[in-house]
Amino acid sequence: MANSEKIKLEEAIKKLEKIVAELNSGQMDVESGLTKFKEGVGLIKLCRNELKGAENEFKKLKSELEKETGMEETQA
Repeated sequence: MANSEKIKLEEAIKKLEKIVAELNSGQMDVESGLTKFKEGVGLIKLCRNELKGAENEFKKLKSELEKETGMEETQA
């Protein structure tokens, strides 16, 4: 995961934690709660996309490594 992706993910998680705390406080009116909930859903989508991208990159790198390792074994 690139540094900028990591920062985005970490920031999104922090914002989500704050939203959850605010929603759990019970000190919010319905409209504000709905707005925060929508923001939270957007952050969850962002996190999922970042994690999926990292997972795909991991799989790609693992595949490349396995190909290199397989090539070395067949040449030996």
